[in-house]
Amino acid sequence: MFYRPSAFAIALSLSIGTASHLGAESVPDELNLSTEKVIVFKDGYALVLKKATGKTNDRGEVFTEEVPDAAILGSFWTISREGRLISMKSGWETVKTEEEKEVPCLQHIEILRANEGKECTATLNSDTTLKGKIKKALAQESSSALSSTVRSSLGFSALAPSANPPTSTITAISGNSFILSTADGDVLLPVSQIRTLTVPDMRTTIARKVTKTKRSKRLTIRLADANKEHELTIMYFRPGLRWIPAYRINLAEDAKVKKAKISLQAEILNEAEDLEDVPIDIVVGVPHFRFKETPSPLVLERTLHHALRQAAPQLMQTQVRNDFTNNGYMMRSSEFRRDAARSPAQGTMQLPNELTATGAQDLFVYHLAKIDLKKGERTAVHIFEDEVEYRDIYTWNLHVKKRDYGVSRNSQSPLNISKNEIWHQIELTNSTKLPWTTGAAMVMQGIQPLAQDMLTYTSPSDVVRVPLTISVSTKGTFDEEEVSRQLSALKWNGSHYAKIGREATIGLCNHKAIPIDIEVTFRVGGKAEEVSDKGDITLGAYNAQDWQNYRGHPAVNYSSTVKWKFNLKPGDVVSPKVGYHYFTRH
Repeated sequence: MFYRPSAFAIALSLSIGTASHLGAESVPDELNLSTEKVIVFKDGYALVLKKATGKTNDRGEVFTEEVPDAAILGSFWTISREGRLISMKSGWETVKTEEEKEVPCLQHIEILRANEGKECTATLNSDTTLKGKIKKALAQESSSALSSTVRSSLGFSALAPSANPPTSTITAISGNSFILSTADGDVLLPVSQIRTLTVPDMRTTIARKVTKTKRSKRLTIRLADANKEHELTIMYFRPGLRWIPAYRINLAEDAKVKKAKISLQAEILNEAEDLEDVPIDIVVGVPHFRFKETPSPLVLERTLHHALRQAAPQLMQTQVRNDFTNNGYMMRSSEFRRDAARSPAQGTMQLPNELTATGAQDLFVYHLAKIDLKKGERTAVHIFEDEVEYRDIYTWNLHVKKRDYGVSRNSQSPLNISKNEIWHQIELTNSTKLPWTTGAAMVMQGIQPLAQDMLTYTSPSDVVRVPLTISVSTKGTFDEEEVSRQLSALKWNGSHYAKIGREATIGLCNHKAIPIDIEVTFRVGGKAEEVSDKGDITLGAYNAQDWQNYRGHPAVNYSSTVKWKFNLKPGDVVSPKVGYHYFTRH
């Protein structure tokens, strides 16, 4: 075979030879892990349970490199089904593996090394031709880092993103001379003097050694029984998985039929780890984990990584996160609850066979079917759909804020009336056997969207209100006047207070063509004493939200809430009144 180095380097294709692995044998004491179940909560945390099987070595140890990158303090446990667990240790392991790759020769010295011991004819630059056997290529070996380009040319697969990627080096040879055995003796020749080289059956590839060094986590579990098969459960509580409830409420197209079809789906976000054919439990309610911001030392991380905050920060802000928990909610008219609905009709929940729901302590769990969800993916899973009863209700929350005389004597009025609007809402009765968790709700009638707001936690037999829109056909007015004034009526903490009596009048008129149920809530700083139209009075302690620039002592004034319920026929007008008093400092 005739060899000309420059032409060969241009024409050479990077074919891949056979690789022999020197460190890829399976380790008998390594655990085989599979995710058995994931329990997902609404606050961005999840409990992961994994099944681990393996045979202990002579020391009774098994290990895995699948150590989670996040787990909270006190939640990382290993449970053995048989045999006593002695210890669980995590740490960093450095593993070095070597393999040989047959790669094309791209330099003269490599061709000479690959064909040592073969007969050849070498033509030098001086037109001298020598025949003999290639006795020795005088070369030295060195190692260099394996770049991504070289990795690709050698047939290595692309590296997956990793916090601790392996480092790889490859050997190379370099040299300037070789020894040619001729009939007259051994001749030392410079490689650079070769013009052509002819070798029968020339080898054009050479073996190069690739060394891979990987630093990885390792979890070592020691059990009492050595050389025995074991089945373990590994569990940990970690951030990065979250579910968000979403409701669709479809009202009957016939307005006289007060039926609504309510559907719930779980929108699941995964920024934790790949899930393959894993059953998912989603939980209504948020458990109390005191150390949820503190990482377990077994994960070898100094800080707890909140992947969801980076992937979806708008869903992990404090306000949004609290809105979708069941710990509490803002006191708005839309978030009305009652301990029990009137004469609830028990319905039958149409659940698929793979979906069931069970109660556990103060939490409620929906068991979903198995899903595939890689890290970074999202999915929406149908939970239930059922038909319930509803009614239309109109509400007006009227909150009157007062200005203390002691601050603004030149004000034309001591009142600062906040903007009040009458809302049209629907009141749904949960006649199912499942609780409704807090979540976003879209209200529709057929294919016509009506509104979107929040449906708050509603237990079975309870009721909940979802606001639709401001009612433009139902008008409300407010007026009040001072009816009495008594100076120095009270002395408190060295200050004199005047007692101011006032009468508030609330006007309501139904301009709709149908009768409506309406509830009015009137709140004011002071003590309500006389109420018309069977209104209910609730007295509370002083509340700073009832006042602007209050200068008096909190002990001298109440906070009063008055509620009325009316059924107004078309054209009906009502004018409930409230008599109340408050104290203002001289």
